[in-house]
Amino acid sequence: MPPIINFNSLLLFLAAGQGVIFAILLYFRSKKSREINIHLSIILIAFSIEVFQKFLIDTNYIFQFPLLVGANLPFDACIGIALYWYVRQLTHPERNNHQQTVFKHYAIFFLCFTLSIPYWLMDFDAKLALMENGVISTQWSNMVFYSLGAQTFIKIISFSAYVFLSIKMLVAHKKRVKNVFSYRERVTLIWLTNMLWLFLFGLVKGVLGLVFFQESEDATSMMGFMEYFSVVVIFYIGIMGMMQPRIYRRTERSYINELKANEINNESASLSNNPKNILTTESKAVSTPSKNKYLKSALSNDDMTRIAKKLDSLMLTTPMYLDANLSMPQLADALSVSPNYLSQTLSFIYEMSFFDFINIQRIDFAKKQLLDPALSQKSVVEVAIDSAFNSRSAFYSAFKKHVGKTPLQYKKLHKNALSAN
Repeated sequence: MPPIINFNSLLLFLAAGQGVIFAILLYFRSKKSREINIHLSIILIAFSIEVFQKFLIDTNYIFQFPLLVGANLPFDACIGIALYWYVRQLTHPERNNHQQTVFKHYAIFFLCFTLSIPYWLMDFDAKLALMENGVISTQWSNMVFYSLGAQTFIKIISFSAYVFLSIKMLVAHKKRVKNVFSYRERVTLIWLTNMLWLFLFGLVKGVLGLVFFQESEDATSMMGFMEYFSVVVIFYIGIMGMMQPRIYRRTERSYINELKANEINNESASLSNNPKNILTTESKAVSTPSKNKYLKSALSNDDMTRIAKKLDSLMLTTPMYLDANLSMPQLADALSVSPNYLSQTLSFIYEMSFFDFINIQRIDFAKKQLLDPALSQKSVVEVAIDSAFNSRSAFYSAFKKHVGKTPLQYKKLHKNALSAN
């Protein structure tokens, strides 16, 4: 059959090529981040193969390259695994992320690859029928039918499980960053949360197609939709992945490793004192510190009071909070104390997270700027930047939270109060 090229097929071809380019750029972008970005590259390659298969079929090029029909079948098994490991290595570097551990998870892909062999041994027309409409025919041999059915089941279960675990890790990460960083931009991974919603949408759509449209004419349009969904994912992951920096630098990694070690010690002590707790320890994730977390700490109340006095003095003499990229380990280093001790002090003495403590200092500084007559010509955005907020939205959110009013409302209220006097 002669090839057919139109706008849609051209879009598929360009998206597949762009996905491969994104994958290569991400892998070679930074040597330090390579072990993390390789998982995004795997996701992009998997989606690119899916889209390229759709391109070959839509343009009839598949008749010129018959061996490629269905070559994409096992590769989508990698997507959930790669997503999980990208999120895990990005947000939880203190966990066991060795290559051997990672490779064991990818055994699911090799299993799906093996289950694809009976299908690949079928004749061209039968293989093409599955790629075009997604229907597993009961007229095929039992080996093909059951191997494809088993593969589909494995993919759905594994993908669902890995997406759930990824969401769980992102939730724990968002709690923990409040006690590590003084900012949320680039570390809360909103884009990854959005991507997970995209994947969940794709999963639901795929399952609905499998359950309700297997014998329907709508199956073909459903399959076509999934390929264009893949195009959107390719560009979204490629662009956002290129913009995402490494979250935990060496000092922050050392701190969370210390937190993890303390958590393990506390759990071991708790289990030795009360064996019944063995069923509940798994649910205790690293998050914003609580007082119970430090009950076994060697740091006394007097020690924490002394650290608090040093901290208050430092905030007055050296406004480190005006560093927009300030982190807990940096502040602890300036105080010559352990980050873990500073975290305990903030939890016990101030009863707040590091993020909230620093933001309160910044808001106090911003309030003075807003009410200073000499700075009356300064815009709210300029005040936000001078107060070490990375964005206008972050400034407004923090100001509203701690003051109860927007910056403009606060300024206007005090201006009216002065006029009345």
